[in-house]
Amino acid sequence: MVLWCLAACLLTGVHAAWATRLPEPDDASELGKLPYRKLAAPTRLAGLVLTAGAALVATLVVPAPARAPWLVFGSALAVLVWVDACTTWLPTRLSWPVSIELLAAVGVSLLWTPHPGALAVRIVAGAAAAGVLFYLFWLRGGIGFGDVRLAPLIGGLAATMGLTGWFAALLSGTAVGAVWGLIVARRHPAPGTVRGFAYGPALWVGPYIALVWTAFTSSWTTFA
Repeated sequence: MVLWCLAACLLTGVHAAWATRLPEPDDASELGKLPYRKLAAPTRLAGLVLTAGAALVATLVVPAPARAPWLVFGSALAVLVWVDACTTWLPTRLSWPVSIELLAAVGVSLLWTPHPGALAVRIVAGAAAAGVLFYLFWLRGGIGFGDVRLAPLIGGLAATMGLTGWFAALLSGTAVGAVWGLIVARRHPAPGTVRGFAYGPALWVGPYIALVWTAFTSSWTTFA
C-alpha cells in the first residue's frame, strides 16, 4: 500500500509541476485564459491534493490486478482535468503523455488477468465507442476537442468494470457535467465563450461513480 501511495504522489507531483510550466496558447491572453503558472497558487494546489487523495482512496479499494490504470487515472489524469477545471484548457502537451502512461498501466494490469485477450478487446471497444460518441458530440458543437481526446481514456477504464460499468461511467459523467454546466456556465463562462465551461472534470468523475455503483450492485469479476 505504501508503494501505491508513493507512486500516486510522484505522478501527481511531476505532472502538476509540468503543468505549471506549459507554454501558453497563442490566443490565451486575448481570451482571458488563466496562465498555467498561476496553477501553482496554494488554493488551486490544495484542490488538486484533495482530489488526488480521494482518488487514491478509491484506487486502494479496487482489486489489485486492476489497480495500475486506476492509479494513473487518479493521479496523472487528475492533474489534466485539474488544469481543465482551472483554465478550461486540456493541453495537448500534457494529454498525450498521460494517455501513454494510462495505456502502459492497462498493459501491466493485463498481465495479471487469466484472459488478457478478451479484456483487451473490451477495453479497446470501450475506448473506441466513447471516442466516437464524443466525436459526434463535438461535430455538433457541444464540446471542445480536448474532451474528445479525453473520452477514450474514460471509456477504456470504465470498460474494465464491464458493460454496465461503462454505461454508468459515461452516463453519470455526462449528467454531472450537464448539472454543473447549468450552475456555472452563465455565471462563469469559459474564456472566449458565452456559456462554455470545463467538461473534463465531470467526465473524470464518471468512472468513480460507476465504481461505487459496481461495488454496491455486483462483485468485480473483470480481473478475477
